[in-house]
Amino acid sequence: MAMRNGAMSGRMVRGLAIGGALGLASALAPALAADDHPPYMPTKDVAVTYALTRAVPGGPSEAHMYYQAATNRMRLDAPGQRGYVIIDRGKSRMMLVMTDQHLFMETPLNVDMASGFLLNDQMKFQRLGPDKVAGANCTRWQVQSSRANGTVCVTDDGVLLKGHGQDKDGGAGALEATAITYQPQPANLFAPPPGYTRVPMPQGAMPQGGNGGGNGGQGEMAPQAK
Repeated sequence: MAMRNGAMSGRMVRGLAIGGALGLASALAPALAADDHPPYMPTKDVAVTYALTRAVPGGPSEAHMYYQAATNRMRLDAPGQRGYVIIDRGKSRMMLVMTDQHLFMETPLNVDMASGFLLNDQMKFQRLGPDKVAGANCTRWQVQSSRANGTVCVTDDGVLLKGHGQDKDGGAGALEATAITYQPQPANLFAPPPGYTRVPMPQGAMPQGGNGGGNGGQGEMAPQAK
């Protein structure tokens, strides 16, 4: 069971494109003013639907992000996948919820796995100028991380609306918001459903960063905005 769960958890994370095609904001090019950067997380409850484009075929073409400001938790999922990811930024933890098996696993937060949604102070940013995506104003930023480069467009209240980029292994991807809804997000989105069983994370189950291009972009699919 441990090996089966480990394989499924790895496939789920990759399939969700959360750490792959969505490893995008971990992207970006030569950077600059260390004190000038977008908000690293949203500042209010929000739900966003994204269209995804990946250099590697077979991944989801759509993803959803939900954020609850009171708990600093984010949920990432994609249609047709067998589970979803819950990120607790405040506690630096993440949960992989497997809906087919009614199981969930908890592990320390691997920022690289969700870097498309988790900007951080290890990235370098350069402000490029204003833009508008899905009817919302945002600021375009050129970004550089240790493994990828590209651009993103982020609202003043911290919502990632667009990104496109490439990692050092040649993996590329893009996302663009198609719908943005600001409204209170229900607490049950950010916890495993009642009755789900917690199981340990098998050793080696979590994909590691640094080889996104060679394995379908599990942690490096960095987008760059157009």
